[in-house]
Amino acid sequence: MASHTKHIVLLVGSTGKTGSSIVRALAKLPEKYVIKALVRRSSMDKPIVQEFRNLGVEIVPGDLAGDTQESLETKLNNVDIVINATIPVEDGNQNKLFLAAKNASVKRVVPSDFGPSAPPGAMKYQDTKLKIRQFIIENEIPYTFIQAGWLTSLLFPQSHSVVGNSPMGKQFYGSGKVKTAYTALERVGEFVARIIGDPRTLNQTVQAYDGEATLEEVWTIASKVTGENFDDYTRLSAEDIESTLRDGPDFLTALLFEYNRSALIRGDNTVENAVSLGALDARVLYPDYVPLGLEEVAKQVYGKN
Repeated sequence: MASHTKHIVLLVGSTGKTGSSIVRALAKLPEKYVIKALVRRSSMDKPIVQEFRNLGVEIVPGDLAGDTQESLETKLNNVDIVINATIPVEDGNQNKLFLAAKNASVKRVVPSDFGPSAPPGAMKYQDTKLKIRQFIIENEIPYTFIQAGWLTSLLFPQSHSVVGNSPMGKQFYGSGKVKTAYTALERVGEFVARIIGDPRTLNQTVQAYDGEATLEEVWTIASKVTGENFDDYTRLSAEDIESTLRDGPDFLTALLFEYNRSALIRGDNTVENAVSLGALDARVLYPDYVPLGLEEVAKQVYGKN
């Protein structure tokens, strides 16, 4: 096991939006973290990988799907913390990674999550995440599970000038009066940087969030910032969502509808509910954290800065 003062962190899925947010936040704390990123050989020449090199990140050639458990163990030698930011569709690859981490005496694993909180049975995608969590616990692998609430950029409606009708961007779900916890994407990395170095969060679930708001509040702010009226966008009730899900939509539509039903109609994604399910409140752990307000986020989303 490593015996150094800095935490050596290996990140899987570093080039995605969530992963890159984490890399950039960790890179601001060179006194605390040494960063490694597992990157496919085919992605080595991407601009974002060069950006990581410029930030002092060590690029480790590898592929979560293509590497064996044994080859992953070798790459995890002397690593303290493993973070997976890939999409958690398949259990097998994550399980392989975490078993390799256990054999390599990694001190903490963070599985792919970084999304809204929900109880078992609320949606299939969340149940996949919960299954991975249970695998980690049953195999006695030290962990931290990080929930980040709803990403603010996905709560705001698309401008009328945007071509195409996104399943989320031009649709309003439910009454609009249900609270949901939210986090700005660029702040996910900041939360992760705090959480993974905190001994209080070992073997805990942490609810990270900037604040809570209703969809009605979010869209009102969107109208204020853009000057647009979004009343012409599609309004979907709980019955509309249930009907669509019964019809067997494609994976992405089903995923988005289940998420919206859980967070914006059932009201699962609140800090109160997350804490009742055993999560630690990140805003209590870190009272000095300065959250991004929704109007500030809206200006970023719509390029009004």
